[in-house]
Amino acid sequence: MLLTVNGRMSEVPDGTDLPGLLVSLGLRAGSVVVEHNGTALLRSELASTPLRDGDRLELVRAVAGG
Repeated sequence: MLLTVNGRMSEVPDGTDLPGLLVSLGLRAGSVVVEHNGTALLRSELASTPLRDGDRLELVRAVAGG
């Protein structure tokens, strides 16, 4: 399946879920904000949001600072 992740085409195995994609990219669900096809997702929505061929994802690491 082909996804666009942060503007770059990425091929992932069929059936890959969003939490699995984050792990494969070395990211933790709690440390990243996910936008799926233009909609920002709540952390509680990550596991229930299916990925489909052609989806667009923007992944932004949350950074704490002061």
